[in-house]
Amino acid sequence: MTCGKMSTLIFIIMVFFIISGCGQKSVRTATKESAETIKNTQDNFEGVTKISFSSEALKKEMKINIYLPKGYSNKNKYPVLYLIHGYTGNEDSWFPELQTDKKANELIDKKEIVPLIIVAPQIDNSYGINSQNDENNSLNYFDTGRYEDYLYKELVPFIDKTYSTISSREGRYIGGISMGGWVALHMAFAHTDMFSKVGGHSPAIFLDGSTSPVRSFLHPTEELKNEGDPILVAQNKDLTNLKVYLDCGDQDSYRFYEGCEKLYKILYSKGVDSQYYLNKGKHEGAYWDANIEKYLKFYAGSK
Repeated sequence: MTCGKMSTLIFIIMVFFIISGCGQKSVRTATKESAETIKNTQDNFEGVTKISFSSEALKKEMKINIYLPKGYSNKNKYPVLYLIHGYTGNEDSWFPELQTDKKANELIDKKEIVPLIIVAPQIDNSYGINSQNDENNSLNYFDTGRYEDYLYKELVPFIDKTYSTISSREGRYIGGISMGGWVALHMAFAHTDMFSKVGGHSPAIFLDGSTSPVRSFLHPTEELKNEGDPILVAQNKDLTNLKVYLDCGDQDSYRFYEGCEKLYKILYSKGVDSQYYLNKGKHEGAYWDANIEKYLKFYAGSK
């Protein structure tokens, strides 16, 4: 190989590595103590970054994708939307996979939603509850641990400390798909002091009579069932300070539209500001992708 060809090859390789590095986000390890440091470096940043959070409740590192809107500044305060992934999903499910960040940018540019922070945390296959490894999880369908403590006691306070948020329930929303939809409803119903809006998108609401192992995992005792089942909580608790959005595909393979409809009727009868949509579609990414703009308008609509 001649010197000229060698130089050309080296140049091409250098360009390749430069281009490969563009747009890559390094994973920042975050703790409660490092929150202020991160906050001081976020001003005028926009887009998505991934953080690895050291959870004391779970005794392990948990990844979080965080979207900051265009023009983000520590001088302003932003509402925060927590989006929870489905079973077998992870922190990448909402973005980049469903491109929720890009759709948020488009709606903000059109002034159809207000600028907001979106947090997509890893919660494994946990259903977001505090659980122990027992006979109800003998097949290891689910991840066990203090996941509710992680979300409620660690993640939300960390986000409020690290980013320029509206740190009150009026500026804090939560939603999720499938398993994540159940998690969102559970969290909002259990912690009405923390969230003002909740969305269950094809939420995994298993009704009585279901033989799914999920039910025995979520509700191993009658006491835990009464405390955690969204249907029973809606019947027995005052949720009138919440706004609730429910939707499901009419071809949902798990028939979660049945749970959605039952929950909606209870909420409506009790005066809760709620809405339910039975749309065309299946229990799959294509369905949620087609409805993300509607979800964002519910959470952060400017009108």
